[in-house]
Amino acid sequence: MRRSVVTKALLLGMFVTSLVHAATNVGAPEGFIEVRPEQVPWRPHPAMQGAEFAVLVGALDRPGPLVVRVKLPPRARFMPHTHPEPRTYTVISGEWKLGFGHDYDEKALLSYGPGSMYRLPAQVAHFQSTGPEPTIVQIESIGPTKTEFVKAR
Repeated sequence: MRRSVVTKALLLGMFVTSLVHAATNVGAPEGFIEVRPEQVPWRPHPAMQGAEFAVLVGALDRPGPLVVRVKLPPRARFMPHTHPEPRTYTVISGEWKLGFGHDYDEKALLSYGPGSMYRLPAQVAHFQSTGPEPTIVQIESIGPTKTEFVKAR
């Protein structure tokens, strides 16, 4: 049930995003995509209360380029997890923190501010959190993607 709700939300978001692109790209070459800040199709994040996400390019469940933005509340925590593909993270606003391993360790977090980016290899166990203010992060990868939470060792 939860998976079908998430799938429907993603498909609706992709449809809205394509309408936004079609409306603003008159005369642009085929394949051109733009999303201005006021057009970001924010939706509630299915796994974290108070968070939102937007698929800007591609689809989470299909092969191809993927660009996602995540808007997170202050002091949000993501427990250790992996992804099947490498990802590039760019901090747009706020503070984004990253640590490596199977156990969440506040002292091991590296801090990234606005304008920072890092490239995370595939299958690397990591954990993340935000600082004292809302944070927006853009994630670029190749779909399909998923998040697999790992058990502490």
